[in-house]
Parts: sequence; C-alpha cells; structure tokens
Amino acid sequence: MESNFENIDFEKKFLKPRRHGLLLSDEQVEILERYGINYNNCLSNNELLYQIDLVLNEVETDELEIVAQEIAERNYYYNTHK
Repeated sequence: MESNFENIDFEKKFLKPRRHGLLLSDEQVEILERYGINYNNCLSNNELLYQIDLVLNEVETDELEIVAQEIAERNYYYNTHK
C-alpha cells in the first residue's frame, strides 16, 4: 500500500524567515509569485494580507485563499500569545 506522504515535498512546506520578518514556506512563495504578489515589498503580515485581498477581489482561487488563511492564523497566534 502506497502512502500519500510519499508525494509530499515537506521541505517546501517548512516556514522560512523572509524579508521584514515574514515567515513563509517555499510553497506559499510560489503561490504568491504566481499571482504577482511581491511579498518582499510587504513590511508586515497585515500588509501582505492586504495585497492578497486585492488579488482575491479580482480572481477567485482556493490556493491563494488558503495562503491568506494560513498567514492570518499565524499572525493571530503570534500577536495574541506573546
């Protein structure tokens, strides 16, 4: 029996520090770049979420919505559990 985990690239899912203290996985970066969102110009998670929201107002995409949700949840956790 083949495991579903064999096809997952876990390295792409690890969070890595990016410019301005953002934590994003390579997978999230690929999705952001696919929709023309330059995360390097964002000074905070809130600014990045705003940029994502601008795109989501124009394009309906589950993968970008998932990235936004992950960032929002992480932002909430880090800002309320300090």
